[in-house]
Amino acid sequence: MKVVLSALFYPFTMAHFFWRALERREDVDLFVLGAFTDTWIPWNGGIHLPRKYVKTPDLPLPSNMQNSGISYKIIEGLLPEKFKNPDLWLQVDAGWHFKDKPKAGVTALVKTDPHAIPDTHYLVPSSYSDFVFGMQTPYLKPEEFYLPYAYDPEIHYPEDRPKEYDVCVVGLGYKERLDVLNKCKKNGLSIYYSIGEVYDEYRERYARSKIAFNWSSLLDLPTRIFEYAAMGIPMVTNRVPDLSTFFVERDHYLGADSVDEAVENIMFLANNESFANEMAQSAKRKVQHHSWDNRITQLLETCKLI
Repeated sequence: MKVVLSALFYPFTMAHFFWRALERREDVDLFVLGAFTDTWIPWNGGIHLPRKYVKTPDLPLPSNMQNSGISYKIIEGLLPEKFKNPDLWLQVDAGWHFKDKPKAGVTALVKTDPHAIPDTHYLVPSSYSDFVFGMQTPYLKPEEFYLPYAYDPEIHYPEDRPKEYDVCVVGLGYKERLDVLNKCKKNGLSIYYSIGEVYDEYRERYARSKIAFNWSSLLDLPTRIFEYAAMGIPMVTNRVPDLSTFFVERDHYLGADSVDEAVENIMFLANNESFANEMAQSAKRKVQHHSWDNRITQLLETCKLI
């Protein structure tokens, strides 16, 4: 089947996982386009990621087309002939979409960040899409299909590396995250915290840590929970609505509703290595079928394309 994927392409975005999974399918002929920022990403006011992680779309559009809601008609003439009416046009929208409906057998929209992007942003593409997928049930509309986050089997897997840290967080510095890390540090634990490490460096950093910690900013179950599980790292996270849909507390993770409870559970895992490792292996088995490859299959089945 012929598939066009359109998105805003920083060097690291959720759309890249869709891209990678679609590339792995033998039944998909893929064309990728979207606003392209090369190595730049707006984290912490703007940073550049390693060039080795830049994937250039088949049709890179100027980066100043971000968030502009450009017309499909502007790029229609730039498409190769065989992709001018594909079987599926998939918009993975984390802040960028066409303001009118692309020409395709099926047009689908994935709302990757409904917890962080105002719902008004999604109104136009939702109105013309044949199928709309939401990635978090607290923000899911009745007519939308649930498509959870996942892990990439080529990136998120266990690595046997010497442990250098008790706790690791690679991500934005939410207040609760930093409060937990600071309290753990006062309790004598070694901490690694950063932003900007992605893909291989992200996996390697967690492989050097005994415990992965997460605190979600709102009600979202983030992709990192699936990634931690796939990498076989014991995890502590705050409780959010979708968490219990996939994992069982104490079997696969330790949960928290407060900073103090998170610190208590991290300290418990740090002092109970056997329990922590057994829990991590259980989570790894549990998450096996929650890869991005499985999500793409789910999406194509829902769109009645396979």
